[in-house]
Formats: sequence, C-alpha cells, structure tokens
Amino acid sequence: MQEGEHILPNGKNEFVIEGEPDNQTILLVAKTAAEETAKLYGSSFISMVSEYALHFEAEKLKEKPPQNIQGLDQVTNYILQNLNRYPRGYCALLYGIAKADIKFWGSTGAGARRAAYSAMKSILESSGLLKGTIGKTKDPFEAIRMNEKINQELGTASSASYIRGENNQVITVVPNCIYIDACTAFEKEGISRLIGGSECVFLIVTTVGAEIITEKHLDYKLDKFDASECRGRIYEF
Repeated sequence: MQEGEHILPNGKNEFVIEGEPDNQTILLVAKTAAEETAKLYGSSFISMVSEYALHFEAEKLKEKPPQNIQGLDQVTNYILQNLNRYPRGYCALLYGIAKADIKFWGSTGAGARRAAYSAMKSILESSGLLKGTIGKTKDPFEAIRMNEKINQELGTASSASYIRGENNQVITVVPNCIYIDACTAFEKEGISRLIGGSECVFLIVTTVGAEIITEKHLDYKLDKFDASECRGRIYEF
C-alpha cells in the first residue's frame, strides 16, 4: 500500500491511500461491532443481526439460507467459509447491523455509530496501535491521516483520497468502495440516518477513527453515492 500527498491548484492539501484490505479481517471487525452494539440493545439485537446477515449472504451466494445455521458465530463462520465465492461477505454483517438498528430507532442512529466506535476502539486498544495517538492532534485531516496508517497496520485500509476543505472539513473521495454492496442495500430499502441523509459505512468508520484520535465530536454527510465513486465530507459540530 502506498500513500501519496500533493497540493491541489487551489492550495489545499490532499493525500491518497491505495490498497486492498483483508476481507477476513474486516469480517471479524464487523462481528466485533455487532457484539459491542448488543451491549446497548441486548441479546435480541444479535439474533436479528444474525438473521438479516444470513439472508443477505445467502442471496449473494444465490442459495437458500441454510436452516441449520443460527447465531452470530455460526453465521460468521458461514460467511468466512464462502469468502472465495463472495469476497465482500463482511457486507452481510454490516447490513445486518443497520437493519437491526432500524427495528429499535426507525432509522440508523445510535446503534450504528456505537457499533463502529466501540468495535474500533476495542480492536485498536487491544492491538496497542492507539498508544500515543489519542489527543495527539485536534485536526480532523491529520487525524484521518494517522487513522489510515493504523488501518494499514490492521489490514483494513482501502483506496480513498482526502482533501482539506473549508472550515476544517475533510472531503472524501472513494473509488469502487469496498462497502458498496451494503450501502446499495441501504439505498434500495430506504435505510437512512436518524438525523436524515444517506448512510455510508466508509464515512462512519473514518469519522469514528478521527473522533477517537481528536477526542472531538465529528459528523459526516454523503454527497454522492455511485458504484464507481462516492463523495462525502467529515466535519466538526
């Protein structure tokens, strides 16, 4: 994976990440996210995530959901065993989390955000990669740069470019997003954010990473959703 930085004609900074993440690692991160969110909602949340994820995965594999598979562990193993057939199987769990979140809020809200934040912080703390990072910068742009270096270490970084915008905003450009299958399902089923606007897995995890490092409250907005390229922005509030 290579990272490059240059100055745009308008004088703004941009850095680019190029790479392909490890699908198995992202799947396990998604599983951790579901488990962390269940601490907020209870065991019924895990049951719903498992059911929705199982049906999503089976549909992608063009087969009926196996009746002998139940619970998050078994569903995750089912997805894991079929990564050769559907490499982006982690999208099944991410879809399951969002779908279950709707049952509690009517749209994706506290659960989706809590899932990403708790899972990421738990994984980063156990890996030791956060040491000396939290609070090191209050600049979201620099925090995202630091977060991407951590993602490289974890094997969860994917191709994207980040531009320093006005008022400390960070503009994101994501070509061929690895989460497109989950987000396409969100769009198709009308799964939206509690505060309004489209949901975006990439922006959630990127925003949360910057929040952990800056210790600031950040949010995001998806400006363009497209299979070939998505655009959004992360900002302070």
